[in-house]
Amino acid sequence: MGVGSWELEVGSWELEVGSWKLGVGSWELLESTHRMGMLHSLLGAVGLASAGQARTLTARVDTAERRATELKRAVDEAREEAKRWKGKAGELTERVAKAEQAAERLPKVERELQQVKARDEKHVAQLAEVRERMLRAERSAALSQEHLTATEAKLDVIEAALGVLDRRTRKPL
Repeated sequence: MGVGSWELEVGSWELEVGSWKLGVGSWELLESTHRMGMLHSLLGAVGLASAGQARTLTARVDTAERRATELKRAVDEAREEAKRWKGKAGELTERVAKAEQAAERLPKVERELQQVKARDEKHVAQLAEVRERMLRAERSAALSQEHLTATEAKLDVIEAALGVLDRRTRKPL
């Protein structure tokens, strides 16, 4: 802040700094202020400070310590947040790696699937052929059964005819 204005009148002075106005009604205070400035300079040269300066500096140190504490807390929170994000990034990296591996395996799996489908179609064709053979075998078996039955019937007729013929030839005439 800069000094806004100085007004000196006989027996009084006024100091305006920013929005602060200070006024004193005598030259003696001005001279004592000048002496205080010299005192401050001497104390500063020796490495000491006045009580007011010490209070001001203490207040500034306290403010700086509070700010440092707030900043440390913010840094800790930022570190925790960074740690969480690193964990998420690691998880996502793992998921991406797994997805890439799956994508690499996909053509092989598709080929295997095509092979399985081809085998399945082959098996379906074989099954249809086996069914056709079974139907032909059943028809053949049924036809054979009919032939057997007809043959048995013919044999029965022949047997009966032989029996009649045998009886006729054995009968005395």
